[in-house]
Amino acid sequence: MSQSSLYVAFGLFLLVASWYVIPMRWMRLLSFLSRAVTGFRSRYTVVDGVKWHYLEGGHGPTLVILHNIAGEADHWLGVAGPLRREFHVLVPDLPGFGQSQKPEGLSFRIEDQSRRLEAFLDHLAIGSVILVGNAQGACIAADFAARNPERVRALWMQGALGVAEGAHSDIMEEYLNGGDTPPVVVNKMRDYVGLVDLLFYKRPHVPYALARAGYLNMARLNKELPRIQDEALRHSAPLESHADALTMPVLIEWGEEDQFAHPDGAKLLHERIPGSTLVTYPEVGHLAMLEAPTQCIATFQAFAAEHGLNAERAANAAPSATPAVR
Repeated sequence: MSQSSLYVAFGLFLLVASWYVIPMRWMRLLSFLSRAVTGFRSRYTVVDGVKWHYLEGGHGPTLVILHNIAGEADHWLGVAGPLRREFHVLVPDLPGFGQSQKPEGLSFRIEDQSRRLEAFLDHLAIGSVILVGNAQGACIAADFAARNPERVRALWMQGALGVAEGAHSDIMEEYLNGGDTPPVVVNKMRDYVGLVDLLFYKRPHVPYALARAGYLNMARLNKELPRIQDEALRHSAPLESHADALTMPVLIEWGEEDQFAHPDGAKLLHERIPGSTLVTYPEVGHLAMLEAPTQCIATFQAFAAEHGLNAERAANAAPSATPAVR
């Protein structure tokens, strides 16, 4: 073998080895590429001493998307990318998560997170918005919308946590009844694998290096995760307590195989929120935006056209069917 071939072979060996040795760097590189491909720019700002990282892209009415506990903005790129063609999309890493402020010293009661969001939007001079949230993000969105109904054109809640009445998933039932173990625990790699199994109906194939990077990313929150979940899930107002104040168009979206937020919560919210639209997906778990992004996009586009959220699309859209609309 020639000397140049040896150099190439050694370089390839180092490249493959780095996939396993430094997975976080690969994860950051893939995040950068995903943002570039979907048309988003990474931005930072400081509001009331709290650092926010957020993704921004597109033009049109402003769509603000909020992620779950221990989630991050990148989880929504599969849905946010296509929607930026019709909307100005902001996807923040909520403080405490992702590339935003670390969680130490922050309150994670839903009401306090909602007020931080309000300060963030004020800082960016954002007026009326269409507000989107998954799980904890849906609770924050509902609290914000209830306090600022004139500012929220529509609310889109997906797999919402915080519904106090009705049935709960097994893991939430135990925790809400005083259990010591919070729903999200990532002390070991196998905890992360178990969490993925819980959140998805069909577990996605994730290469070991990326799974390891996901675990390491969440493990940074280990010390704070119990407190975060306690404040958000046990010491915040029930989501359904906001129902009467949600007078804007409301889309409730749920995976029928959700093992984290019981699907009965979807029915209860639909009954309590006048005029709301309920869409459920068979064979989909807690993270519909990751497991069924195409369906989520189609559902929201139909909802947006029906309620004139994007005037240009509403004028030209043909009627389309959406799954399990009630």
